[in-house]
Amino acid sequence: MRFYPFAALALLTGCSNFSFDSNLDKENFDEYFKPSQVQVYEKEQLEDKQYIHLTTIEGSVCQESERDPVPTLADARTQARIAAAEVGANGIIFKSCIETSDDYCMAASICYGQAIKVAE
Repeated sequence: MRFYPFAALALLTGCSNFSFDSNLDKENFDEYFKPSQVQVYEKEQLEDKQYIHLTTIEGSVCQESERDPVPTLADARTQARIAAAEVGANGIIFKSCIETSDDYCMAASICYGQAIKVAE
């Protein structure tokens, strides 16, 4: 019975130099949650609100090869919300979204909109 406390102490001491590295830091959290900082508005929702137009933004996703995931309009809207957050917007009004292809992208989804700052 006297052996158990010493064994437990030895195990705990053996693990005391154990270090754990993680990518969980404030910057990663901010990047991950950036789209949620920007609310999507329809023009009608803003009729009784004060807001300023910051800039025109776009979000795009591209499928370069067959192995890449197929781009979606939802992903393009998310990229546009990230772009809006990066210019300090808390809202976005989408003007248009298209699906296309070109010499570089087998398929692409692109959304255009206005980054806005809504008074709260």
